[in-house]
Amino acid sequence: MQQLHFEHILLDTGWAEGMTLEIDPSGYILSIERTMNKETGETITGATIPGMPNLHSHAFQRAMAGLAEKRASPTDSFWSWRKVMYGFLDMLEPEDITAITAQLYKELLRGGYTGVAEFHYLHHSRSGQPYGDKSLMSQAVIEGAKEAGMPITLLPVFYAHAGFGGLPPEPGQQRFINKLDRYQELFCALQCIEKQNPGLTLGIAPHSLRAATKDEIDELLKLSPESPFHIHIAEQQKEIEDCIASYGKRPVEWLYENFNVDDRWCLVHATHITDAEITQIAKSRAVVGLCPLTEANLGDGIFPAKRFISEEGSFGVGSDSNICLNAARELESLEYGQRLLHQERNVLTSKTLPNVGRFLYEKSMSGGARALGQPISGLQVGARADFIVLNLQHPDFYGRAQENFLDILLFSAAADFKTDVYIAGEKIVKQGQHKREEEITRTYKARMSKLLASL
Repeated sequence: MQQLHFEHILLDTGWAEGMTLEIDPSGYILSIERTMNKETGETITGATIPGMPNLHSHAFQRAMAGLAEKRASPTDSFWSWRKVMYGFLDMLEPEDITAITAQLYKELLRGGYTGVAEFHYLHHSRSGQPYGDKSLMSQAVIEGAKEAGMPITLLPVFYAHAGFGGLPPEPGQQRFINKLDRYQELFCALQCIEKQNPGLTLGIAPHSLRAATKDEIDELLKLSPESPFHIHIAEQQKEIEDCIASYGKRPVEWLYENFNVDDRWCLVHATHITDAEITQIAKSRAVVGLCPLTEANLGDGIFPAKRFISEEGSFGVGSDSNICLNAARELESLEYGQRLLHQERNVLTSKTLPNVGRFLYEKSMSGGARALGQPISGLQVGARADFIVLNLQHPDFYGRAQENFLDILLFSAAADFKTDVYIAGEKIVKQGQHKREEEITRTYKARMSKLLASL
């Protein structure tokens, strides 16, 4: 049994001082009590906050950051970026995926994320043919997560078509494509792997309404009725236009008319939605998966967060294409997008949580935890002991009250707030450095040298 004593800690009931957490051998919180005896256990100074779930990542895209920032056409957009992505992923082997994933997750841990939902759609060999073991690429991701010590919700992606109405796939998509029977085989194999890996949670992800038909999504929903269920939706204007042209409805409108969307769904991006769709999503308790910095990078648009929050909608944040690996920066960008859109300050708050930092952090943590399907919704009894320690010796914290800590984390320019990161009560990051920092980076550099030489 492990005992940890905390100077300042953000519990699900709010900030507290002088508390002790008792943690079982599996890394889950057994009790939270006021500290009576410090003779045993470890004392943690600074301000301790729960870790942030990352509800949307494509791990391999970490390695192509910066390679798509050159104008390729008069109207560069997501669709021109996608061409660059297709060209890059065509080179990747399982060993590359493991190295990239470990490097990414190491960096995400340093950036304040303590769990990740991996939206994984790179399944097949470079020829487009399945590996003998259909789960080989998924196992490469799982191995990378193990090396970094990152708990993962793996979302094997079902991708069957190039566009609405079941259009045949394009050549650049050949490594993604599965029919239902092959996907079911993959999912079954991963269910067996999940049982042997305590840090692994399995979910399901039809890529988008472009890539999966109604009948196919119906079948996917039957595979595991309680597993997390994620889908890209309403990300770009072109997607809206194509959906109307094919189905006569907007994507979210069509989704809700055809499926019972509930609290196990995560609607990723949902950038372009109407007021009526906002109400639908909020009432269904589906989580909206926001990736503000990738959405900005791709020029997708700004999610109507102010209106969504006024309807008590649930949301979380993810790193998506992994151009930014810091949870605080994603939340900062979410708020700043709303300030620019509405020409106001301190937009995303509530009457009970008027501080932007606290509101965004707690709401994103709650929505992200539900999207991941992991027991990580704050520091409370029964939750996994995942947390971050902020360095209160930093000048930006000097003389500040607890209520300002998260505001400072999100909106100050300093980069060295975080000292330690714990997963299941184990210190994974110490004084800003991952416990396997050099080893993981060395392997990543070796794999990248080979990849970049072939570009």
